[in-house]
Amino acid sequence: MKIEGQVAMRKGFEEEISLFNKKGKDKIELISYVAGEGRKGILNQVSQLDEALKKSPQALVIQPTDNSALARGLQEANGAGVPVFAYDQYIVNGQLTSFATSDNYSGGKDNGEYIDSLYDKNHEIRIVVFEYPKVSSTTERVDGFFDALRNRSRKFKVLKRYEAVDPESGEKAAKAFLKDFPTKGSVDVIFTVNDGGGLSIVKRLFEKKRNEILHATFDGDPQSVENIKNKRLTVIDSAQFCAELGRETARSLVAYLGKEPVSEKKLVPTYPVTEKNINAYPGWMGRPTQKVAATLPVGANKELKSSREPSDIKERGSLNIRIGVAPLCPYLCEKGPGVWGGYIYDILTAVAKLHGFTVELESIPNTRLVSALQAQRVNYIIGPRYMVRYLPDIRVVGPNLGVSYTGALLSPGLKEPLIDNEFVRNKKVVFADLGSESGNSLSIDDSTRAIKLTGSDVADRMTKMIGDRRVDLALGDYNVLRYSLLRRAHVPLQLLPTSLTGFNSLVLVSNPKEPEFGFLPQHLDAWFEKARASNELDKILSRYNLKDWKVFNR
Repeated sequence: MKIEGQVAMRKGFEEEISLFNKKGKDKIELISYVAGEGRKGILNQVSQLDEALKKSPQALVIQPTDNSALARGLQEANGAGVPVFAYDQYIVNGQLTSFATSDNYSGGKDNGEYIDSLYDKNHEIRIVVFEYPKVSSTTERVDGFFDALRNRSRKFKVLKRYEAVDPESGEKAAKAFLKDFPTKGSVDVIFTVNDGGGLSIVKRLFEKKRNEILHATFDGDPQSVENIKNKRLTVIDSAQFCAELGRETARSLVAYLGKEPVSEKKLVPTYPVTEKNINAYPGWMGRPTQKVAATLPVGANKELKSSREPSDIKERGSLNIRIGVAPLCPYLCEKGPGVWGGYIYDILTAVAKLHGFTVELESIPNTRLVSALQAQRVNYIIGPRYMVRYLPDIRVVGPNLGVSYTGALLSPGLKEPLIDNEFVRNKKVVFADLGSESGNSLSIDDSTRAIKLTGSDVADRMTKMIGDRRVDLALGDYNVLRYSLLRRAHVPLQLLPTSLTGFNSLVLVSNPKEPEFGFLPQHLDAWFEKARASNELDKILSRYNLKDWKVFNR
């Protein structure tokens, strides 16, 4: 209850429930729990969820403190038939009756479009990013920002990245930034993923007279809006309608209790506050207006459109689409020269058969995928988003092809969530950085007896080591470990999701020279829409012991 935007979310929820209670004889009784901040807050919420379930409520409403810590509680609620409504953040590995969140990706795009409009079309924008990769909402803001720049063929260069999400980490990052970039004019733009860290950064840079830097941010904090008004670095803030997140959740709850249909996911729009529209922004307690585009200067660059719309797609005879991939089961499994498996391969072959073309996969290490694409050795590559997030000369196209995050494999019985490296301290751990970049990989300190494994069979080796009790814990890609367990069905082990290295979507990436070769992105979009409705996707994923990642979709 210390973060004002999140307090507004709760106020919006309570406001809508109060209106319902005044209208008729039916009443909704709210029993509230406040978890608090930081590590203690996460642990508090886990125990509070357990306590709430003992009361046999007719519904649970949660603003999660962590994407994965509440997974066990959500599964228990699912088993007990208790509907769960979440807002702001989701919970993995269970079924949410309804989930409401801001349209973070679109808000990031608004930021990118506005920043692009402020520079001559030939200028290469030098950017520093203040990120927080452990939460999907903040990475979606970054993805939207850079996709907007790429869609306009903007030249840009990411000079450095720092982690900042709250005032303390923002202050620390600002000090590091000033040390790394002491010269005026060395940086054009800083992008912060929220005002929690961004306000501290702007305050420190303003004090040091670095007004030449433009700042784009997210949240709509009143102080940040004042910075726009007073020309203190900030030029755009994609503001959240915080109270509306709570109101939408309350409306879903009321509808459900009234036996009305409820949307599984709701996106609340954001408001791109700039000096041109600042007086119209209604604040965190306001209600969304019609989607407002950031006011762009006359002559701003326009987004490059496809030469043909999906409705105009015509099939090409004998078309072969070459895709570069780094094999990793169950995503893409290389069974031999030219012989492939894995759920992504199954999807690609289904789409190819439907539209009369062929798909040729080429095995390429992650480190060489981008260069192979840029050299036009392949038409597309598939990989985790972090590989291309900050690169200018690529295009991310089509739907998400999955999500990867860290899983923890251990003996059954543990109820405490794995929220940080504190849990693994003094334990014997085997781990692998599967699908993680060096800046966001597992950090195992010297107090832990750790063994790092490499190779294509690490999951099977880890599973065996846990089963033989040679180690206490195994950490690796959650989906890879889950697939490994499928083939060892009689091994009594527990697999837990964690947020230790964040969440990364798997994406299809193309070259700007041929961004829609063979119209594969459009074909995939259409296939996923139909396959989710017909349960065809679930049938494919079940063969690999996996679940749909639709909660992550925009």
